[in-house]
Amino acid sequence: MSYGRYGRPALKNSVDVQLQTAFTDGNWNTVIRLADKRFKTLKDPYYEAIRIAAESQLDGTTERCTALIAIDELVKSKAVPDYDTLELLEWAAQDYLYDTEYAETLGPLRARWVKANPKSKYSVKCLQSCLEFWDLVSAQQIATTLDKAFANSGDRQYMFWSITLTYLLSISPQCSEASKKVYSLLVVKQLERAADITENSEKVEPKDRGLLQEEEISLYYRVMLSHGSKEDFISRMESSKLGPLAQLKEGRKDLFYQALNAYESWSEWDRIYDLCRQALRLGLDGATPTFSVCDYKVWKKFALAASKSKDHETALGEVQSILKEFIALKTNTAMYKKNIALALLDTAFRQPTAPGSSGSESGLTPRVIQIGLYLDSYFDKLSAFDDVKDFVAELSFDEVKGLMEEVLPKMLEEKSEKSSQVILKSLVCKLRYLLTTCTQTLSHNPSVADGQEQDKPYQCRLCSNLTSLPCESCLRSVVTEAAQIYQQIVDDSELLAAIPRFDKDPRVDLALVMGNSMLKLSGLRPRTSDVAPAPLRDVNPSLFLQAVLVLDTQLKVTPGDVALRLLLAQLYLLLGCASYAYQIWTPLDVKRTIQDSLSPLFFDRISSLSPGLFTGTRPLMEPLRSYYNNSLHSSCPLRIWDAFGSGSYSSILEMTEFDSKLRRSCTLMMSIVEERRATRAFGGKIECEIGDLALTENIDDTTTILNKTDYGSFVNLESPQGPPIQEFLRIGPELSNERAHLSFLAEQYLDLIHHKPPKDHRPYKPSEASIKERAYTFETLSQLNNSLTSFIHRPTTPAALTSPEATYYTVVSLLSAAVLTALSTTRAEPYPAETMSVITSSIRTAFTGLHTRFASSSTASKGGVDETLYSLSDMHTLSYLRETALAMRHSAAFVQAWNDRELARDRSGKSTLHKDGLAELKALDAMAAKTVTEVKGHIQKLKEALGQGGWLDKMLDWTFGAAEGSQEEGDEKVRKAVEDVVGGREGAEEWVGKVVESWGQGVKGWGLVKME
Repeated sequence: MSYGRYGRPALKNSVDVQLQTAFTDGNWNTVIRLADKRFKTLKDPYYEAIRIAAESQLDGTTERCTALIAIDELVKSKAVPDYDTLELLEWAAQDYLYDTEYAETLGPLRARWVKANPKSKYSVKCLQSCLEFWDLVSAQQIATTLDKAFANSGDRQYMFWSITLTYLLSISPQCSEASKKVYSLLVVKQLERAADITENSEKVEPKDRGLLQEEEISLYYRVMLSHGSKEDFISRMESSKLGPLAQLKEGRKDLFYQALNAYESWSEWDRIYDLCRQALRLGLDGATPTFSVCDYKVWKKFALAASKSKDHETALGEVQSILKEFIALKTNTAMYKKNIALALLDTAFRQPTAPGSSGSESGLTPRVIQIGLYLDSYFDKLSAFDDVKDFVAELSFDEVKGLMEEVLPKMLEEKSEKSSQVILKSLVCKLRYLLTTCTQTLSHNPSVADGQEQDKPYQCRLCSNLTSLPCESCLRSVVTEAAQIYQQIVDDSELLAAIPRFDKDPRVDLALVMGNSMLKLSGLRPRTSDVAPAPLRDVNPSLFLQAVLVLDTQLKVTPGDVALRLLLAQLYLLLGCASYAYQIWTPLDVKRTIQDSLSPLFFDRISSLSPGLFTGTRPLMEPLRSYYNNSLHSSCPLRIWDAFGSGSYSSILEMTEFDSKLRRSCTLMMSIVEERRATRAFGGKIECEIGDLALTENIDDTTTILNKTDYGSFVNLESPQGPPIQEFLRIGPELSNERAHLSFLAEQYLDLIHHKPPKDHRPYKPSEASIKERAYTFETLSQLNNSLTSFIHRPTTPAALTSPEATYYTVVSLLSAAVLTALSTTRAEPYPAETMSVITSSIRTAFTGLHTRFASSSTASKGGVDETLYSLSDMHTLSYLRETALAMRHSAAFVQAWNDRELARDRSGKSTLHKDGLAELKALDAMAAKTVTEVKGHIQKLKEALGQGGWLDKMLDWTFGAAEGSQEEGDEKVRKAVEDVVGGREGAEEWVGKVVESWGQGVKGWGLVKME
């Protein structure tokens, strides 16, 4: 009688047709009458259950709760209920029975029934039901009962279901700390017993209770690694049957890697070395397929472990010896050859010899020669740059010169085909850009020379110019060189025709190199502090706009390039063109499975940048909302029963871990908060308080909210010595636990002060209701203030927020204290003047600082660019100034409304609030009201500025300069290179139109935002 979690169940076949028909048709009154009659006649409690189930479908509150009452009575009775009765009652109570209540009622009832009927075909269905409600306690009991009942039947799945559920329970919050220790010990002993059976048997039969399948052994590895001691795990890995080498012989590489990763986490380098050496020997001896074991991961760990050995020279010598044996095998498999080449490269960099000691004075060391050999074979492959990037970054300066001035030029001379030359030149440009991010290409310059302070702290060893980090002269040179190669491709029809045969269009790489170089030249730097200025405040607007233009031009040529789209979407958000950024983002068509990891790249802080995006025909956050609602609608991981049915125990553990992290996702909190802020901005109604949402029900101050943003789709041309490119592109610091909690708490505060009871709400006992409301409000304000203060003062918080965000959350925290103080001080009580003065003065100071930042960004002017550009690119500050001002105004209104209610309830005025507290909040309200008017005027000013003519010429002048020679010589060369790539000022006109149109759409959206 399986009906799933929400379908209507079928009644027993023994039930008469009349009652069956009435139940199927949903004629509940008839069902109640007939069931009651059958119960009185037959004395069968099943008919009583049918009556209760039918009553629960009626509209009356009392009737709808009858199923819950019946379930509670069954729990207390200690009797074994009928299975069909349980099915009916579960269906009847489904709308009112939360998962936590299930674990206290129906879960134990199902476990009780299975203990009495362990071999029934419905026992597994009881287990499934408990899993659907994620009642691990009852599920584990049922699985254990089934395992005992079928221990001698040869059906091993119940044994592993029991083990898996015992493990899940041991790491679940459903289990007490004391019980966790018991269950942890139990699951380890169960698996050790199974492992011993396997070890002591010549051949494990399918009916034996040992470890046989890969999934079973994977479960064994994971549990031993999680709950067992390090010594026990290492000892178990020495097994000739269950150890990683034995599993590798069976083709189970994942188990082999699990052991390697465990050893690496403990820095057991000697064990890693031995394990890799034996594994590779298996390939040489033919005990396992050569290609299977010749994996770069194995070689990399092998070489790393050898370099950490006490006798590293001997160990590395053995690595090279084994490598030579693999090279001698002569295989034509491309991946095999590449793995060997990478292994040779990795081994060369593990050698302990000092750089240059075994090469010529020109820097042609074995490391450089090995890079050259690798690139000579794989320079035209998509992964070539990423393969050698980290190795090149490790080279000494002499080695860098040897590579760039001897090895690569010689390779270029040897390539006769134009296509090969162009690909190699493109790679050289990427390497030249990489070297500008490497510290070994710079030497320190004295801070004082000839009595004069030097503003350039470094001297570039490549071009000999005094510079800062990175070298601007080298970057300009990279731009001009990349532009020349780009033009060479564009002007050659033969090369254009050959591009579809390449692994990647070299024009994309060249455009990325030019774009990244100009972004660096513009002064764009990582924004990782709450004191960082507005996004483009300290940036050369001309070079920044040129970088965006070059990348946008390339996107029109290669619209399918994901990395280019991501980079441009981020840049347009910085530029204030959110609607155009969204046009670029949308074709990426981010699928549901990666929504959580990729969505922050566009949606983080979007309500503060362009709330107008939320007014489209399709709700902006709909894909995210749909993903989370579908994935987390139940407390159990999605499709986990399918994994149990197929015996995929590793999937069960992974699905459980994924589900747990998804429920604590920063992206989840971001999506909820951004949508709520946009709804408030347009005066919409928020249906549910944030704390009452099903998606946030398990979030509290102790929850660590996780940032799982994936930056892997970005092309990162930076060296490991510096920050990755994404840190240059964000409006502010990335998602974090601290910011997620602060936004959650701030929304709870706004829910409290915005709450209005329904118009028809008439409490039966007004005075009693007032006392309860007062207690609830005071308790909530106190908790919010404590939590907000705690998170704001964490050492890691300043680096997690922009300056406007830090001010906003600080003010909200202070407002919660001010409101609590005002509400708790009546006219008849002494007024805490000093406390209130400190709070309100702190609010004014913080708010004034935010207002000053807003004023400075709206009046900035630099390089011939007026304040409009800087204002449009810093709507984030405007947004938080508005949010902060409205929080102040609404807090004052909340206190005033409270006072008015108290006055209406008690005409004597004794319970009304102290006039000084009201006055303090009214002063804050007046201050905020003035600022809101300024914000409204500023938006109108932007609208008028964008409505004026001449934007085409103005933008072109900002981008290319108003006249020839108006820029410095180096920037002039860059400008000419950009003009060649984009087709001059004429080629940029369409782009200017899109940028200005996007600005206009953004300001139009801000014009619709409520300022009350």
